[in-house]
Amino acid sequence: MFSAYAALVAAISTWVLIALSRPLLTRLALARPNGRSSHRQPVPQGAGLAMVAAALVIILIAYGTRPARDVACLAFAVLGLTALGFADDIRPLRWRLKLGLQALCCVVAVAGLPASLRLVPVESLFWAERAVMALALLAMVNIVNFIDGIDEISAAHAAPALAAAAIAGALSLASATTGLTAATGFGAVAGFWLWNRHPARIFLGDAGSLPLGLVIGWLAIHLSAEGALAAGLLIVLYPVADATITLADRLRRGRNVAEPHRDHGYQRAVDSGLPVRRVAATVALVASATAVLALVTLAAPHPVVQAGCLVVGLGWVVLPITGWIRRKAPSTGTGP
Repeated sequence: MFSAYAALVAAISTWVLIALSRPLLTRLALARPNGRSSHRQPVPQGAGLAMVAAALVIILIAYGTRPARDVACLAFAVLGLTALGFADDIRPLRWRLKLGLQALCCVVAVAGLPASLRLVPVESLFWAERAVMALALLAMVNIVNFIDGIDEISAAHAAPALAAAAIAGALSLASATTGLTAATGFGAVAGFWLWNRHPARIFLGDAGSLPLGLVIGWLAIHLSAEGALAAGLLIVLYPVADATITLADRLRRGRNVAEPHRDHGYQRAVDSGLPVRRVAATVALVASATAVLALVTLAAPHPVVQAGCLVVGLGWVVLPITGWIRRKAPSTGTGP
């Protein structure tokens, strides 16, 4: 029950904080349209500041001044990524500096995990597993940042993932810490979504997308270790599949994978003429389906059930992404 109240308070607090900070963000961090933008008018960014502030206050209230080590380390890592992201929102930083600081924050988050939280129960692989976890978090931080390219899409894929982890905690399919963290994040994302509905009045910015990716990845690790490996994979399946398919498509076409682009499936869909709200709704539907499958694997963590849910989830996710990537932008030429 407390998790439900935490989600509600986080949603209201985030909405209010965005309303109060929006004039300042308009002056400090205005996102102006460029060749890779989906918006046509300048829009303030940096709503992640409000989300993180609201969520951390609730976590402090819930855990007091001495939270568990994993929560404390996650909070420090989130604050670090928020500060880094907001600095980049104001004035773009060099990518090597950003990647290095992102990696440091991910290491801090992993360092706080209990030694008993294991994906592979082989003692000799402990440090290798921790290194893989840090790399996975770093990947999620950047993947969620890459996905944040049209109105509503970050909430569309993140809210179902957070809701699944929150429900798992409420049903004792995951730890109370996992459930409360997820519920608070869900509320913060919901409060942001009210401002980000198309046409958006504010963007998440790197100040929000970076810590959001960290939290979702952290929850995926917890669900994988506490209940079922497939559950952790399923809640991040949409953003991971989008990034993987986009990368493979760019490699196939001989494009520079490090070059900024508009080749993500959802961007191709919008550029081809599909309404933004329809694309975001499709992402929300896909992410909701994989979230339900994640809960199924937690309730029945048999290897056959996990494998079956992963196969179904992967098919469900890949279908719209590959369909969107094959779409072509309408011709604007007038002909000879």
